[in-house]
Amino acid sequence: MVSVRSGFVFLAAVGLALALGPAGSRAQGSALPPVPDAIKSKVALCSACHGAAGVSGMAGVPNLAAEPDLFMQWQLVYFRGETRKNAQMNAVASLLSDDDIRDLSTYFLGLPPPSPSGVDSDPALTKAGGEIAADRHCSQCHLPNFGGQSEIPRLAAQREEVIVKALHDYQHGERRGRGNVIMPEIAYSLNEDDIKALAHFMSRQPGT
Repeated sequence: MVSVRSGFVFLAAVGLALALGPAGSRAQGSALPPVPDAIKSKVALCSACHGAAGVSGMAGVPNLAAEPDLFMQWQLVYFRGETRKNAQMNAVASLLSDDDIRDLSTYFLGLPPPSPSGVDSDPALTKAGGEIAADRHCSQCHLPNFGGQSEIPRLAAQREEVIVKALHDYQHGERRGRGNVIMPEIAYSLNEDDIKALAHFMSRQPGT
């Protein structure tokens, strides 16, 4: 059952989504693929936080554009079953059918991938992060361009704080589900400086 607090969060998100209108109408318009009728309201709801083009403008909220579909499917299933804990996402995912989850994942996979924003603020940190990524063999699962595959997430041009939180969650046993074998082992080997550098490096990758 969704808590009262979660319900208020969900209703607020619905209101914001309706105010924004259909996904893409305030961002890239015709540059975005058409939204299937079956999930129009759900895509609009996702866009309230994750951005009209799947590129987040909110701190702590991940980009969804071009994420591998199986990765997104599994994460929505985990949120629906509360294997992953987040009041807002648990409330929203509880309303999704299996077909909704498949359709949403396919839609967001088809969006133009995010790009690094602005000039690199710390090239030395990017270099350090690249060395850590090479040492930990991140490209073996996330691909050489860090675009992800299958159940493995896209890290290229992801928000830095989102990557930092994911690594902390793996360190503290708070991130559940697939990937729980290799990722905690990698995360445990990282100190705070490593995590900061790795997140900065990934956020600067074009993913092409």
